[in-house]
Amino acid sequence: MSELHKFLFDGLPVRGMLVRLTDAWKEVLARREPGQEYPPELRDLLGQMSAAAVLMQANIKFNGAVVLQIFGDGPVKVAVAEVQPDLAFRTTAKCVGEVPPGATLEAMVNVHGQGRCAITLDPKDKLPGQQPYQGVVPLHGDQREPLQKVSE
Repeated sequence: MSELHKFLFDGLPVRGMLVRLTDAWKEVLARREPGQEYPPELRDLLGQMSAAAVLMQANIKFNGAVVLQIFGDGPVKVAVAEVQPDLAFRTTAKCVGEVPPGATLEAMVNVHGQGRCAITLDPKDKLPGQQPYQGVVPLHGDQREPLQKVSE
């Protein structure tokens, strides 16, 4: 069963959420054609992105799609997780070439430092001419070190 739990600590300025995408994640993986399964490293990346996108959507309570994209210059050209206001989600990736065993985020999408992460808020009820909101950041830290995990 997939779950989302919000929690507060009484008397402290602390709140948080836990997400578990068991059934929903199994459904995502089951929809891949036999022989077209994602490599384990890419499966892990998509799972982390899906959980992060669900947490973002649940936290901001946005009436529209929250889209988390990672794209770059490695064998994984793009990985996308999209979450709707009811927390239904979908995820996919385009992989060209081999993902090395044990590959990190850098080895999958940021081989030459061109990787980017985008978060898009696409309102359900757009006004005429209204565009989605989007933020894009490079996949490196403050010291220009390549990031190795989505959580970084």
